Amino acid sequence: MSNQQDVALQQRLSRGDETAFQETFELYFKVLVLFATKFSLDKEAAEDLVQDVFVKLYEQRDRLQFHSSLKAFLYQSVRNRCIDLIRSTKTREKHHVEIKADTDVEGLNSEELMLQSELEEKIYQSIKQLPEQCQLIFKMNRFEGKKNQEIANELNISKRTVETQISKALKRLREDIYPYLKAVLLAVSFWIS
Repeated sequence: MSNQQDVALQQRLSRGDETAFQETFELYFKVLVLFATKFSLDKEAAEDLVQDVFVKLYEQRDRLQFHSSLKAFLYQSVRNRCIDLIRSTKTREKHHVEIKADTDVEGLNSEELMLQSELEEKIYQSIKQLPEQCQLIFKMNRFEGKKNQEIANELNISKRTVETQISKALKRLREDIYPYLKAVLLAVSFWIS
């Protein structure tokens, strides 16, 4: 694609032209999937990631500002998403290893495993009840391992807002989880005695 065609496609995208979006998808999807697989992603994960980039492109088409070519913008977007995914996966794996190291699964009885599973479910349900932005910020911080400033930059909000939202999420989790833990401790003390 020539530079002039790229610029014309960018302009059509910025105007919300549906056919321009479809042309962009058809032109770049396969090559972007191949590019994403270079980051050690399997083909399915790469396809999902590239689709997410196109969904975001479509959702933000009226606010798009291209500082370079459309092609460079798409490659940079996919690259950034790949890095975020890798970082998130590494953080999740690190947490999993830490939890596994702290918990000897073979030494747990079925009641302990059940309580552990129920607690995890309670935590996830509590997170789902958070307001949308609060939930997003909390997940980015705790599950993806992003720093407050990174989140602020990515969401175009102040670092203080990020801190406030994380604080609200932790308070809500304490409020939701404490009564459950109290009940579990009572049940465990009953089993022991």
